[in-house]
Amino acid sequence: MKEKATVRYLGYRALVDGGRGFDFSITPNGEQTSLISIGIAADLFEGPDRIAIQEGAGICYETLKSRIETESTIPSQPFSLNLAEVTQHRKISSKPTGRRS
Repeated sequence: MKEKATVRYLGYRALVDGGRGFDFSITPNGEQTSLISIGIAADLFEGPDRIAIQEGAGICYETLKSRIETESTIPSQPFSLNLAEVTQHRKISSKPTGRRS
């Protein structure tokens, strides 16, 4: 079941381990708004394939949007991104759009 929802980025905060927590509000079909936090561990911000701090919110947003579209319920518990989700986001965002500049 795909639910329609409005997702808004609220901001980020530093986590104890050096990672980042990205906070979002989700309002499904005009119902009561809920909050969810998505963590990115510090090790994903290091190394040759690291996430730039500036990419974090976008990757979290796209992952959350994807979960809402594919799962039977809207996520209600905080979760952490894994390397597979980051890789998936980068594959999607690097596809050509068919536009010419």
